Amino acid sequence: MELVHQVLRPGALGLSHFAPGLLALALLAALAALPAGAAPAAEQAEGIPLVKDGQPNAVIVTPGEPNAVVRYAAQELNYHLARATGAKLPVVAEGAIPPGAAAVRVYLGDTRAARAAGIDSAGSLPAETFVLRARDNALIIAGRDAEGDPLDRDTPAGTLFGVYEWLERDLGVRWMWPGELGTYVPRARTVTARPADERISPRFFQRHVRHGLGFGDKLENPALGFTPKAAEQYARDQTVFLRRHRMGRGQRLTYGHAFTDWWEKYGKEHPEWFQLVNGKRGPTKPGARYSMCVSDPGLHRKIVALWKEKGGADPRTGNRFINVVENDFLGSCECKNCLAWDGPQPPDKDKYYAPNFKVYGARFVSDRYARFERAVQELAAKERPDATVVGYVYFNYFQAPTSDVKLNENVLLGYCPSAGWYPRADDEHAWYKRQWKGWRDTGANLFARTNYFLDGYGMPFIFAHQFADDFQNQVRNGMVGTDFDSLTGQWATQGPNLYLLMRLHTRPDADPDALLAEYYSGFGPAASQVKAYFDYWEKYTMDNRPLIHDAFFDRVAIRWRTWAKAAHRVFPEACFAPAEAILARAASAAAGDPEASGRVAFLQKGLTHARLCSRAAALLTLADPASTPERGKKALEELLTFRRANEGTHIANFNHEAWVEDLSWKLSHETKQEPEHYP
Repeated sequence: MELVHQVLRPGALGLSHFAPGLLALALLAALAALPAGAAPAAEQAEGIPLVKDGQPNAVIVTPGEPNAVVRYAAQELNYHLARATGAKLPVVAEGAIPPGAAAVRVYLGDTRAARAAGIDSAGSLPAETFVLRARDNALIIAGRDAEGDPLDRDTPAGTLFGVYEWLERDLGVRWMWPGELGTYVPRARTVTARPADERISPRFFQRHVRHGLGFGDKLENPALGFTPKAAEQYARDQTVFLRRHRMGRGQRLTYGHAFTDWWEKYGKEHPEWFQLVNGKRGPTKPGARYSMCVSDPGLHRKIVALWKEKGGADPRTGNRFINVVENDFLGSCECKNCLAWDGPQPPDKDKYYAPNFKVYGARFVSDRYARFERAVQELAAKERPDATVVGYVYFNYFQAPTSDVKLNENVLLGYCPSAGWYPRADDEHAWYKRQWKGWRDTGANLFARTNYFLDGYGMPFIFAHQFADDFQNQVRNGMVGTDFDSLTGQWATQGPNLYLLMRLHTRPDADPDALLAEYYSGFGPAASQVKAYFDYWEKYTMDNRPLIHDAFFDRVAIRWRTWAKAAHRVFPEACFAPAEAILARAASAAAGDPEASGRVAFLQKGLTHARLCSRAAALLTLADPASTPERGKKALEELLTFRRANEGTHIANFNHEAWVEDLSWKLSHETKQEPEHYP
């Protein structure tokens, strides 16, 4: 969390910016290299002893009437301390500390002690910001909090974030995947809080990875996914996991395709607000999708008027954000004013799109959308200077503008490529990075709004380093937020991808290999073998880019929705044996460490599941006219039996697999009964 990351003088609230350097990265790597069961640096450093020889040596002190965030922060602190040492600290309200209590104090939230130390967490700190201070027998973690559910992304929870920061730094905690097994807490007899005096805010105003819990809604074949009880447990554990990685946002905004019902509302009275295609305004046929005539001044005025009606122009209570995200459709208006707003057509506009993709050959219209966003923003700014429009760069207005159009920081754009799936060729990867920089050079603020984590189905599809390079390029070029669609929860097969996705939100400048070393350290004596295992799959993924491209092109499969039509082609039977051999060596290395052994077994289950999915795909894929439910019956039964036996392990979000398989496989009505009845 490094947007404002300041080292403080005693009594000060922030004077000099802190930038992590090579020494900090080396310390991260050294901590990550600790084997499971080793004591973290906290035990060896001078500081404030919270636990001594397995016994509590401190008291957690909360405000007299702590809110839900502070109560949960105390609970989380004690949970991890108990995992490390077996000890829990007493929790008392300020003013009710019993006689004889330990002299060492951990102050959480807006306590009188924090205020006396000059920390006004309820007043002067920005949302989600916290101060971490350890000196003079007191550890103070005080952040800007709000009333509400501490696990809700819209509840500012600075104190809770401060607890997580301290747990990572001084206790060496790593959250590898949801649930107990994925929570890595090094064992220690003594835990100390090292000297610290910092104010820390999130680097990004919004940190969001869509939870993917809706994949199971209205499944045609619900028996493929979780039973209801397992789905509930998975959802709860994943929600906790995401919050531990500080997902949330300091400012509320809503966006999404903004004009989907406008034709029904306004089409008769104002057809000029809608696309002109082949001489006709509006949808080209009844019920079809459509785009807007974004050059029309009347459209701009209507957007601002609706925003004002909802109170947006009031700087005290209104929402300054104005949603102008185009409908989920190509920018298609052919009117002379929209055409006049377009920039020169770039010669490489189709270079990285497949010929059968809907963007291929479409007119390039990025400049008109930039001018549209600027026009609405300038109109709204007359009502409220900080009014901010939110749009997407998407479809045929994704590539950076080619004219001299300039935007400003009150234009916030979601970067949403329609292609560019990993793995990319080097030139393709460089091209996509240039598009981000090109939009940033207009002066707009950008947030990552990509669909790339919908890719990969349940396969060991590893693109960790290429993703990290993409993410860090965006950070270097002004990224202010994220909204990743979506978390498919393939924890046992795609762990490095997902760990970097989480950790880069709080350590965006860190060496990706140092972050991955943290992940591998959770496997204790098997860390090197687990690294070799995922290196095998990353090399396999990157080396097989042509195979992946061809499999989806000629099978007419969609990278995110019908992956299971081509899973057996991308991951055929022969590719699994070398990986199984590496994991067998990892299991042998971890044999003397029960926790590490459990984590290696977790990966083995994920690999078994992937192999079963690939086998079923080969027999049931809709890409093969010979597929029948009977042909794949045995393979499907084996797969579903495995899922029922392992649905509480969190190796995968089985509802995601079911969502993909619904439209990928030839299935009979037999799978459409309630999940708990099958098999």
